[in-house]
Amino acid sequence: MCKALIFGCVAAVILMSAAYGAPLNWTQKAARLEASIADLGLLKDFDNVSGDSLLSEDSFECNHTTLACFLKELEVLKLDLEEDKQRPVINIQKNLEDFMDPNFSNPTCKKCEANEKKKFPEFHQEMTRFLQSMQKEIV
Repeated sequence: MCKALIFGCVAAVILMSAAYGAPLNWTQKAARLEASIADLGLLKDFDNVSGDSLLSEDSFECNHTTLACFLKELEVLKLDLEEDKQRPVINIQKNLEDFMDPNFSNPTCKKCEANEKKKFPEFHQEMTRFLQSMQKEIV
């Protein structure tokens, strides 16, 4: 009976970790940021991206909110790209999902819609800088 109870508890912990994802350690975070920066580099020369992207001037003050805004803009970017060119954007989104905290709230951080609109080259440059700054914080 005791063995069954222990086995049940271990199984529950394993299932919860699989369902919610175990927290990333710093090595995993660094690897995901590195992969995201590399994938972002693949987007550098895209010149057929239409529209403007919303990007905060104070993008380094509210990291979590800024990351959420970048992810929203990546979703829009994915829609602008042909299907065969979407893979780097999808990879970046997947790599950065685990950095998000759904419970984060800071009323002093701007909402994405309040940010300045910028063309894709500026968006690309700012996102690259932002990810590099996150990478420095981890290491």
